[in-house]
Amino acid sequence: MNESVNDGCLLDYAIISEPFPLYAAASDDTPPSTLHIVISNGGGTTVYCREIVFSLPHGDLAQSLVDANAGDGDGGADGWHVERIQEGANLVLPPGDFARFVVTPPADATPLDRSGIVITLKNLRISKKPGTARIEIRETATANQGDWQGNPRYTSLPITKFPTPAVPVQLVNDFHAEQCEVAAGEAVRLTWRGPETLEYKVLHGPGATPDAGYDGAIKDFQWKGTVKRDTVFHLTYPIAGSTHYLTTAVTVSNPTLDGLRVEGDKGLYVQKNATVDGDLTVGNDTNITGTLAATADITTHAHFLDPNGIPLKGN
Repeated sequence: MNESVNDGCLLDYAIISEPFPLYAAASDDTPPSTLHIVISNGGGTTVYCREIVFSLPHGDLAQSLVDANAGDGDGGADGWHVERIQEGANLVLPPGDFARFVVTPPADATPLDRSGIVITLKNLRISKKPGTARIEIRETATANQGDWQGNPRYTSLPITKFPTPAVPVQLVNDFHAEQCEVAAGEAVRLTWRGPETLEYKVLHGPGATPDAGYDGAIKDFQWKGTVKRDTVFHLTYPIAGSTHYLTTAVTVSNPTLDGLRVEGDKGLYVQKNATVDGDLTVGNDTNITGTLAATADITTHAHFLDPNGIPLKGN
């Protein structure tokens, strides 16, 4: 937490970031940050407040806090109102590159004595260079309602943007399929957890087909597509110059295969009907224990034998 740097204001101000500590943005895709500003009266005299203006330096310098004049304000105390000041607003403020927010109480000259308030500034895009920025505070307040100063009181709060740390590999986890077994051609959805700043890709063999938009870098922590046979999926993501992998698999109850070769002495057993659309070649004896029906000619280069070994004759 960063404390006020001088005694220019009647009220006390402290600031903390979310996340804490505050890191300089790694890229344009870095999630926005939030600032919580605690305002309190540390003295024994009631302070009456009309308005407080917070100015956040913006730009691409080390002393810039945000990289765009944007963000949203939310009053954390009942009745207090926070609004971002648009460019060209009718307020007398020193020039400079700032994202400004004005805080107003529920009523003019609202007293602050025992209880403090928390002001929240959300959706702030932090600048990319590490360094210390100073939030300027201009306070219109007084301890004597009959004596309001002509100019606001002033102070500033330093807040440091630290270098972005390397992402621990362990932060990417929970890579799995919503259904571990599906039918051929059925939809599959893979999900995982991890930082939004990484670039994720899902690798797989020809047994899987991605939906449109899921064949390159993925941003929304999910992969959607279909599978026609058992498929292993690899989730890849680069950290500090190295590529890392997580693996999951989906099995298919009725797979579609490009080919099948059965070896060994176990053979091939089909419990239900088998349909062959092309030629069927049998290189050894064929035993039929049921009825053999044909809608076209059956040709053999040897003989069909009955159970007694006697050759059968065709019609």
